[in-house]
Amino acid sequence: MKNRPIEKLRNIGHVTAYDLKEVGIPDEKTLRELGAIAAYQRLKGLRPRHYTVVGLWALAGALNDCPWNQLPPDIKKKLDADLLKTNGSPAGTRPKTKKPAKKASAR
Repeated sequence: MKNRPIEKLRNIGHVTAYDLKEVGIPDEKTLRELGAIAAYQRLKGLRPRHYTVVGLWALAGALNDCPWNQLPPDIKKKLDADLLKTNGSPAGTRPKTKKPAKKASAR
């Protein structure tokens, strides 16, 4: 198997490639060893508001040399379900927190 630099994989733009390197994923071999879900969780830990479910699908597409928007629906559903099992929340969401009460306006 060829071990390409992470930025050479399909679906991986320059920002995502930089972030993947920041979280210890510099190449295709490392991404394959970790898998899409673990890599996504690392990215989400680095920039929680930046990465959504599309990022997870893009990583899976990179591993399968397939555009993320052409991944079969059953693969997307399995990725989402597997992430939910490991993470406790669906991709692209944050655990709900209680919002502070609104202050009454002084009239």
